[in-house]
Amino acid sequence: MQFSEHWLRSWIDPEVDTEELAHRLTMAGLEVDAIEPAAPPFDNVVVGVVESVRPHPDADKLRVTEVSDGETTWQVVCGAPNVREGMLAPLARVGATLPNGMKIKKAKLRGEPSHGMLCSAAELGLSSDHAGLWDLPAGAPIGADLREWLDLDDHVIELGITPNRGDVLSIAGLAQECSALFDAEVIAPETRAPETGTDTVREAAIKDGEDCPVYLTQVIEHIPARGATDPVIAERLRRAGVKTVEPIVDILNYVMLETGQPMHAFDAEKIEGDIRVRRASRGETIAALNDQELTLDDDCLVVADSRGPIALAGIIGSAPSGVTGETRRIVLEAAHFTPAAVAGRARRFGLTTDAAFRFERGVDPTLPREAIDRAAQLITETLGGTAGPVREAVGGRELPGQPVITLDTAWASNRLGMEIPAEQAEHLLRQLGCHVTRDGDRLTVEPPTRRFDLSIPEDLLEELARLIGYDNFRAPITRMTPEIGLPPVTTNTTTQIGTLMADRGYFEAITYSFVDRELDRAITPASEPIALANPIAEQMAVMRQSLWPGLLEAVAHNQKRQQPAIRLFETGHRFAGGTAAEARESGELAFVLAGQAAPEQWSRPTRPADFYDIKGDLVDLLQGLGLEDAVSFRRSEHPALHPGQAAAVLIDGEPVGEVGALHPDALKAFDLKGPVFVCRLSLEGIATRPLPQSRSLSKFPQIRRDLALVTPVTMPFAELAEAIRGAGGPFLQGVEPFDRYVGEGVAEGQQSLAVKLVFQNEERTLTDDEITDTINHILEHLRQKNVELRG
Repeated sequence: MQFSEHWLRSWIDPEVDTEELAHRLTMAGLEVDAIEPAAPPFDNVVVGVVESVRPHPDADKLRVTEVSDGETTWQVVCGAPNVREGMLAPLARVGATLPNGMKIKKAKLRGEPSHGMLCSAAELGLSSDHAGLWDLPAGAPIGADLREWLDLDDHVIELGITPNRGDVLSIAGLAQECSALFDAEVIAPETRAPETGTDTVREAAIKDGEDCPVYLTQVIEHIPARGATDPVIAERLRRAGVKTVEPIVDILNYVMLETGQPMHAFDAEKIEGDIRVRRASRGETIAALNDQELTLDDDCLVVADSRGPIALAGIIGSAPSGVTGETRRIVLEAAHFTPAAVAGRARRFGLTTDAAFRFERGVDPTLPREAIDRAAQLITETLGGTAGPVREAVGGRELPGQPVITLDTAWASNRLGMEIPAEQAEHLLRQLGCHVTRDGDRLTVEPPTRRFDLSIPEDLLEELARLIGYDNFRAPITRMTPEIGLPPVTTNTTTQIGTLMADRGYFEAITYSFVDRELDRAITPASEPIALANPIAEQMAVMRQSLWPGLLEAVAHNQKRQQPAIRLFETGHRFAGGTAAEARESGELAFVLAGQAAPEQWSRPTRPADFYDIKGDLVDLLQGLGLEDAVSFRRSEHPALHPGQAAAVLIDGEPVGEVGALHPDALKAFDLKGPVFVCRLSLEGIATRPLPQSRSLSKFPQIRRDLALVTPVTMPFAELAEAIRGAGGPFLQGVEPFDRYVGEGVAEGQQSLAVKLVFQNEERTLTDDEITDTINHILEHLRQKNVELRG
């Protein structure tokens, strides 16, 4: 949310500068993301009136005008198509400096003297509209300095509002917050409901009271033709990041920003019969204001007339019933829609509206009457028109009441580590708008209706801490004996793991523990994830069962930005169990590899990464963790991995993870360009290593023997190596493959593997007879597993 600092100070003006105001808001949990000037620098620009316009004698597209600044009349040559006699427009006088740095000087344009420049809003950095001069409203004071008249020496403050603080999405809410922070008084503008001048009404009825407890309507008729929006309102909207559309719509947006209550207006001539708040019928359609045709489901709440929906409740109105510059009679709407009735619907249709943003977070249910009175006041005072009586429809559900919370200030002081007198706590909570009664050290607190986030004593504890100021808390100084602890040498820490992964060229990533349900299903389709009760977004609806989804989304993000080689890793927690009550949390290391195997260089051609690249990185990692002798691999199947390119990772024979190529279906689900290789390891499974043992190097030579063995193609080398080691005796030091052949001379379904065997005795030199006997014993053992020596 962004807002004008001067607009806030018109409600409450604490005696602090902009920087201190921003600091206090940030420390109170309303983080200030940016502070920007409300307008770029320019000077000597005043309100001018065009007294005459005549064609330029030597240029068809130029006009020669006489412009008065209230004291002097100047000849100004102008090329704007909309210049006209009697027009009020910004006049940059000679000597003025514009935002682009241009200085205005006396000039001759095609032979005609020009003493100044008539400006568009875009030339003053206040709009992107270059269509013509800025047509100022009739009441603009001629000769007034534009910066002073429009209060442009202001700041725009942008806040990052958390989802639980919908109450501060308005100037009124921010003013109440500042009242508590600075112990200052709020002076709200006076709201006067306009005099009723007509009996015309538009009745409303609520058919779904659970989702809409109250719905107000008011007719305003005889609204005269209108020009531009009041400049004060337009400027405050601009500084809040809201575009001006049409004066009536702009006033309703202004009221929403001021009070926090979203509103809507219908053209009374374009709706038929009375208004109904009801559920949509499946397949019912509405032509939205953004020209989008929406096909509704039966869980959508709509506002309808006798012909059909005229608004998607709390989200967006329909184009056919919308207000235009020709509208002379309107029906104002101010209603309370519950968060459950609005949440998720806007995202479903790809809509982002200020109304939905507020209703999803919760709007004060007592605001509709105040807001409709304020809107009717501004419309009738600034535009004209005759207001009818307000009609109120109520549903079967009563407006929700606020909880009554008991706060023991002695308990609060103990929890916060700071003495908080009951009088101070009472005062701070009253400043927030709470109703408080005190009985000794015990407070009975009823929060204001706008604060949905206050329901238990801990919530009030947080409020007190915020208002006192986190930087005012001081930890007590205690006596301590420092002890430097070191992890056991047999423990593998996440710091060691991160260092080893970085050494292999991987970058550490941190992804959300919440993921999209469909993406989670693409990785772990056989188990149900833990769903969040109140997800902050649809794509963050469940707890992750694997770290792969977050990393794969990061891979897709990088691929779309033409990154040729992507290596990412993350250590974090995964959550399984199906429900929160059954949740099991465990640590995991996951890493992904995509793109080129190595950076491009002159000495060798580039090639895409393959399964053996990520397996090699895994083996190097486990070697660095002291587990190279304990690791083994076994062919496996995983729903997210490619058949034939997936392996289970075992430590001492126990499975601790998987490695493999991502399945084509998973590639499609994440919108990835394949191949992409992934690996995961349980942190618990690799947490300990054997205690390192030193031994002296043998003085006696190693003896190597090579065997060409014919094995079934389905036999993993790990199984073959295990059989060889089992029969090789104590002097067999190493078993490694160095060649593989399939083709002529080898039967179908068989393969020839060339294996290197290394023998060594640490006490003497082995004889050829001993080696031959051992080789024969190995071959005899291998024949039992259908492995033969190639002839």
